[in-house]
Amino acid sequence: MEEEVQKKRRRRVKQTMTLTERLLRAAREARDMAKRLPPGIEQARQLRRAREAEAIVELDRFLTAPARSTPPRRP
Repeated sequence: MEEEVQKKRRRRVKQTMTLTERLLRAAREARDMAKRLPPGIEQARQLRRAREAEAIVELDRFLTAPARSTPPRRP
């Protein structure tokens, strides 16, 4: 008795925006949401999400830029 095994198919989605654009949009939306929230845990989560997305954008720009010896310093 043979059992038919179905392969899991990976869902493919063609992105219309670049990674940087998607991350900056997510950061902007998180900051906007944080402004509307009262001070507290959820507001802190949204601000953290925004900072993380912005940090990833900076890292992506650094990694895709022409050769550099050190990452830029933040003030």
